[in-house]
Amino acid sequence: MELKNKIFEQFILQNLFGKNYTSAYNKISKVLHVNDKVLSYAINELLTEKKIKLKNKRYICEMEPVSGILHGNKNKFYLETKEQHNFIPISNTNGAKDGDIVNAYIFKDSAKDMAVVASVLQKQDVYFYGRVVQLKSNAIILIDGDNNRILLPTDEISINCIGKNVCVKLESKKDGHIPTGSIYKVYGNANDPITENIIIAEKHGFRKQFSEKVLKELNIIPDSVTENDIKNRTDLRKLPIFTIDPEGCKDKDDAVYLEKTEFGYRLVGAIADVSHYVGLGTSIDKEAYKRGTSCYLGDGVYPMLPEKLSNGICSLDENVDRLAMCVAIDFDNNGKRLRYSIKPAVIRSKHSLSYNIADKIHLNQDKMHEQYADIKKQIDIMFELSDKLVKERTNRGAIMLNSKEPDYVLDDTKTNVEKVDNHNELISTTIIESFMLAINEAIGDFFVKNNLLTLRRVHLSPFDSQINELNFVLKKFDLPLVNNNSKSYQCVLNAIKDKPYEEYITYNILRSLQKAYYSPELSGHFGLASKNYIQFTSPIRRYPDLVTHRILHSYLANKNYLPSYEELDAMGLHLSKKELDAKDAEIESNNLMNAIWAENHIGEILTAKVFNIEPSRVIVQSGLITFSIPMHDFLKLGYQYDRNRQCLKRYDNKLLKITDSLPIIIQKADRTKREITATCNFNYNNKFNADKIL
Repeated sequence: MELKNKIFEQFILQNLFGKNYTSAYNKISKVLHVNDKVLSYAINELLTEKKIKLKNKRYICEMEPVSGILHGNKNKFYLETKEQHNFIPISNTNGAKDGDIVNAYIFKDSAKDMAVVASVLQKQDVYFYGRVVQLKSNAIILIDGDNNRILLPTDEISINCIGKNVCVKLESKKDGHIPTGSIYKVYGNANDPITENIIIAEKHGFRKQFSEKVLKELNIIPDSVTENDIKNRTDLRKLPIFTIDPEGCKDKDDAVYLEKTEFGYRLVGAIADVSHYVGLGTSIDKEAYKRGTSCYLGDGVYPMLPEKLSNGICSLDENVDRLAMCVAIDFDNNGKRLRYSIKPAVIRSKHSLSYNIADKIHLNQDKMHEQYADIKKQIDIMFELSDKLVKERTNRGAIMLNSKEPDYVLDDTKTNVEKVDNHNELISTTIIESFMLAINEAIGDFFVKNNLLTLRRVHLSPFDSQINELNFVLKKFDLPLVNNNSKSYQCVLNAIKDKPYEEYITYNILRSLQKAYYSPELSGHFGLASKNYIQFTSPIRRYPDLVTHRILHSYLANKNYLPSYEELDAMGLHLSKKELDAKDAEIESNNLMNAIWAENHIGEILTAKVFNIEPSRVIVQSGLITFSIPMHDFLKLGYQYDRNRQCLKRYDNKLLKITDSLPIIIQKADRTKREITATCNFNYNNKFNADKIL
């Protein structure tokens, strides 16, 4: 920042505190370490430019402040002004926080605008979620998962609220007193899983409903593709393209076609052209940006876009015309990319397959290969190319992690979790994953070659401290150590495959990696070992993908939607946060559903595997359910925690190690804390009562 601008910024800040010009002058001189001559020269320039003026022996800011919303976290903040998508970097927040509506002074720092927050016009409201409990003449809201309490005024107490889950707006908070609040929204009865998932979603900024403004805009969006829509688009409706998605998927945002060629393979990936229907700055667009992503919880999806778009005109459904951005990629016989092209197109998907059906077609099961004879050859070639793409990614050092996801089955009453299934990862999921990664990398390469900015998926290499912490664990299992190269991580994953401790080491590997985020910076993706990675293939459920579609459309059509680095950087901050919000909501929802399942299994005995040992507890797993056993249970049996050996050691040198099996009894399920407590099924001789294991 130029000295003059630093001085101007300091004058603004001093002006806010009401100092007279002499003290402001002296303080600025000390803060910036400048002499009187330099300071006087800069002040005269600011006076000439009418940025400041002398009034009643005080220098004050001549400029009018601008109002806007503050976005950001840690050291990066931006001002979003009323002008659409106008994000200005903040040099000083003056105590304001993310989400506050503020007044700010805007000034030039070299070639770009900067802002200093002058005052907070409106603090972001603080909301809490919990259940209402009657205590004598007053009502208290107990915040889920915590021991915190908020007092509700007597005029807000209704018999209909007692025992209900509510959202409360915090009104006042004084030291030594119970904070007070007012009821903002009443949900259904406590202990209803659907209601509790709705609360989890809304607590993290997601909901299924859309505003009246959004619904009104939806009325002008057609239900089918019109002739006007397909002008200037490549017509691929005769191409035998099809979708492969999870069972029951309604938001199909990608379709694929593959053929063998003289040089290897040609892949055509069609990605739903959401940007055609969601205009920049519309109410639909603003709501999609606010949500940032679709959120998938135990009771279903909380979508980024309304169903008319996500499950309707944007979804690449079977036997209907749909608009798409098509990426054609040529590969050689080893799966190495040779060339690619990108075109707006119109397609007509020939089939909507589930992963299960795609597997059966390939494996000639249940006569599916006969039912889908027209694409049987394509499916087989897809498996062939996918294997080569996986091998190519592995060779360059991409980290191939396996994750387990639960499926929750509610009973007929929708109040209890009947079953927790392991989400079955079918082999055809690798096809779509490989093809979408290839498309994303081709788009990333296109943006780099044409010097285009967009939101990239950035994943930086781990910090040295994270690497050291992981290596501490790996040494205990005599595994190869990792370094700042992703290939070293994959070596570990190869070494632990099908080993009893595979899940535990995978968990520690995930902990050692930095979180990926969205940013315009070109910093590469460590986990994928990719330099130019951009997410492009899910515009129905990810706003960053929609941003890239818009920029690509604009560039191909010689139009001028080219957001600045600052705009994209600010978007990236918000959208990265929303992705983390969605992940936190999914984890909380899974823990809730697990606890609901456990409520109906109190006292049952299960065989569990020791997953982690902490100073205060032992974490065990049975299937996909995690249980916590207090360390006290082991201490009273003579065990002591040994951090260096990652185990518990007893007085007779008997060890309890990670991956050891234990018979456990489910003791308590607390859905408010999202936690299940168990105890070991030891008999009085301190041996496992193996006869009672189910």
